[in-house]
Amino acid sequence: PVWQKPKAAPAFQSALSAAVTLDAVIVGGGIMGLSTALHAARAGLSVQVLDAGAIGQGASGLNGGQVIPGLKYDPEWLIGHFGNQRGAALVDFAASTADVVFDL
Repeated sequence: PVWQKPKAAPAFQSALSAAVTLDAVIVGGGIMGLSTALHAARAGLSVQVLDAGAIGQGASGLNGGQVIPGLKYDPEWLIGHFGNQRGAALVDFAASTADVVFDL
């Protein structure tokens, strides 16, 4: 059970110094936070990731490694509600999200 999971030793820790100037501070070291930090750093920004626990040990680390593309509503509903162009764009976006994560 999750509540019996031993506390992970942090891979690294550093304090955020008041003397540091950063372009971006990302709160949360899960899949989304790390992806955001990676893309910001690749764009030339100075970035620091802050997390209350060990990096990758929250929800992203406890989900069994599942990255499941999809939205709450099925494709037919999205296209019917938003129209062909916008609905199809949402469906295509959802279908591509896992590939983006795996390509990191």
